[in-house]
Amino acid sequence: MPMNKMKLVFAVTLIFGLLSSHQASAQLGMSIKAGGNLSGTNGVAFRSSKRVGFQIGGDLTYHFNDNIALQAEPAYNLIRIRNNDQTAQRAYGIGAGTRKLEYMSVPLYLKVNFTRVIAIMGGLDFNFLLNDDRYKLNNGDNAFRSRPRTGYSLGAELGRVYFRYRKFNRTNNIIDNWNADIEQYQLGYKFELF
Repeated sequence: MPMNKMKLVFAVTLIFGLLSSHQASAQLGMSIKAGGNLSGTNGVAFRSSKRVGFQIGGDLTYHFNDNIALQAEPAYNLIRIRNNDQTAQRAYGIGAGTRKLEYMSVPLYLKVNFTRVIAIMGGLDFNFLLNDDRYKLNNGDNAFRSRPRTGYSLGAELGRVYFRYRKFNRTNNIIDNWNADIEQYQLGYKFELF
């Protein structure tokens, strides 16, 4: 794993650990969560219908009051996207196929609770690609870039069931540095630890 990724994973783990040990348990909440996702792309080399993946992670919530909270959700995401064969014969191209991309994401939400079980949220989505060296171009270079990216995410919660919509852009090294806009719909279940 490259050093930048290791530093980010370490920082997220450290912050998550420090905040979870905070004694103000009335203001802090922590959950683990898992679910499935449907992801698709819209770009020059990538355009696909939704493909099934999954996510697993947790959340750490700081409650300002009964209705407003700040929530961080570090998670591992496996998404599947498909690229077309438009670049298959070029040196900076790649053949058609479904690609499994593994991400570490850390969305940071402003959460509004309407009741104890109904909430909506929105915020920034920080993420980076973990398996940037898995897919190669015809010339042997990595097809995808791993540098951190920022997108946005919206969500809702109904009790322990959660829904998220995420959108971010992934730059790749295929002909002229084409971009792929990745859209993801998540549905899952969370188990509150405290």
